[in-house]
Amino acid sequence: MQVPHQSEGVIRFGAFEVDLSSGKLEKHGVRIRLQEQPFQILAMLLEQPGKIVTREDLRRRLWPADTFVDFDVGLNNAILRLRNALGDSAENPRFIETLPRRGYRFIANVDSPLPEALSGSAPRATASHPHPQVIVLPARDATPGVLAPSSARLRVRRKIAWIAGLGLAVLLAFVGTLNVTRLRQRVFGMPGPSAIRSLAVLPLQNLSGDPAQDYFADGMTDQLTTNLATIRSLRVISRTTMMQYRDTHKVLPQIAEELHVDAVVEGSVVRSGSNVRITAQLIDARRDRHLWAQSYEREVKEILNCQDAVALDIASAVKAELSPEEHETLARPRSVIPEAYEACLRGRNKLGTQAPEPIKHSLEDFQRAIDLDPSYAPAYSGLADAYSLMANYSALLPLEAFPRAKAAALKALALDPSFAEAHASLGVVKNHYDWDWPGAEREYKRAIELSPSYAVAHLRYARYLSMVARHDEAIAEIERARELDPLSLVIQSNVGIALYYARRYDAAILESRKTLEIDPNRVYARVFLALSYEQKGMYPEAIQEQKRVQAYFKGAPNVGLAHVYALSGRTTEARRILRELEQKEDSDSAWFAIAGGYAALGEKDRAFNWLEKAYAKRDFFLPTLAINPWMDPLRSDARFAELAGRIGLRL
Repeated sequence: MQVPHQSEGVIRFGAFEVDLSSGKLEKHGVRIRLQEQPFQILAMLLEQPGKIVTREDLRRRLWPADTFVDFDVGLNNAILRLRNALGDSAENPRFIETLPRRGYRFIANVDSPLPEALSGSAPRATASHPHPQVIVLPARDATPGVLAPSSARLRVRRKIAWIAGLGLAVLLAFVGTLNVTRLRQRVFGMPGPSAIRSLAVLPLQNLSGDPAQDYFADGMTDQLTTNLATIRSLRVISRTTMMQYRDTHKVLPQIAEELHVDAVVEGSVVRSGSNVRITAQLIDARRDRHLWAQSYEREVKEILNCQDAVALDIASAVKAELSPEEHETLARPRSVIPEAYEACLRGRNKLGTQAPEPIKHSLEDFQRAIDLDPSYAPAYSGLADAYSLMANYSALLPLEAFPRAKAAALKALALDPSFAEAHASLGVVKNHYDWDWPGAEREYKRAIELSPSYAVAHLRYARYLSMVARHDEAIAEIERARELDPLSLVIQSNVGIALYYARRYDAAILESRKTLEIDPNRVYARVFLALSYEQKGMYPEAIQEQKRVQAYFKGAPNVGLAHVYALSGRTTEARRILRELEQKEDSDSAWFAIAGGYAALGEKDRAFNWLEKAYAKRDFFLPTLAINPWMDPLRSDARFAELAGRIGLRL
């Protein structure tokens, strides 16, 4: 990052070191992330340590005339970020002193001052030399052995310069006109203003001084991301990925390049009693240039309206095209009881762990939110997702979990028919419990229509497409989800799952390994790595991975291990594991998997008995019947087609 009008060089003060040529700020050799505008302010202050840099100077340097910004908010936010990076404060400044209504002054000693000959600036004082030296510069035309020009020659030169200047002004005006009509690029090859079509929201900083409020800032980040994701003309990176950039030392252009986005939103949240203050700013990440900044202060009960206002202002700043429906969704008045809002945030935070125990506790949070504010739709959608995940992880029987999930999703939609998350929640129920395949697809498509950048909806739709054997579409959809949430391990592991069901086992192995390189405890990635090995006949590798899965579940009987034992000829061990699982039928919902184990042993009657139990119990995995390789030994049996027909699947 280059700072305009600055000399190359390194400046040191206190424990800090500033490299003007690379735009780096370090403390004791550790890089401190600092955005462009705070860095430029620091550079301007270091140009004239001990002297006032006026607010007007800062405006001219940092906010060009074509930038739409609330100057006071933008400047105050930039100064706040600079002070945070330096560990400084306005009340007891060590580095930056505020002179009310005038400007700022750098008050610390500068150990390695800038060179005197700054481009476009006069000699200046330093902290160690308060009085500037007087330097007499030669006339511009005075070179050794050459006399200064006569006054007549000077007049001729001035006239030539005046004519050249007039010609240049006419040319610039012509170029400007071409730019308006989009001809500048064609005639001169010069780029016009770049459109912003994609953005990411960095985790909002919690400036409340209370680490216990981190979840509140995270929730605000999530909601702002969700609101922006409803805008069809924007591609918005999901919160899961952006949380990986919390406390990052990467500069914004690097983040933008990694995520393939045009702009980045960053900001902060301050919670104080019943009030909350949000400061947000939009940065053209490719040029590391601020485009817009604003500050919002509301009561917590009005936080939903505040979030909508931020999203609308950002949409306006990037000139996004909003449909009437999108505008109406973001402009409608909304309110929520603060305690209900916070309970819902805590519940969503627990759902994100993708672990059975926290998910179980999230039920309490969502129910508390509903009890406090029965009109708050996101609490019902969260409750629906929690119940569905409980069935997915076999922490609750499907017959208990899904009716509750369905009731909660329907209630959310009754309160807010345009709520994308609730449509996606209902889609899961229709998919895994009702076996209403057309209905499930309608819900997933509606969720994506309402929120095109909602990665979870794309993920769930991809799973649906796999189950109905539309594998090319499924892989394209899961890739779309990964594009929106590139660092999500849930999505990454589901890429391997989609490839497994498409019977592209080599690719499935590659993707599952990628997931496990990042997180060796991602159990479903390990399960499908083992299953892919199994289908390739790599039984020793499959057994090794299934034993690791068994260790994850503290040695509980593993039906995957039974299956690979059956295929590899270790039938006695396979039957032993299956008998252990049969004895746990009331506490384990592995009916479909047990059927697969008996199918591998060639015991079709037993396999169909367990499939009937899976049907009666609404087994979470029964919808994979048509595509699951474990069912291959049964496909030629008439009972298989009959069962598939009962759950609405075409073979």
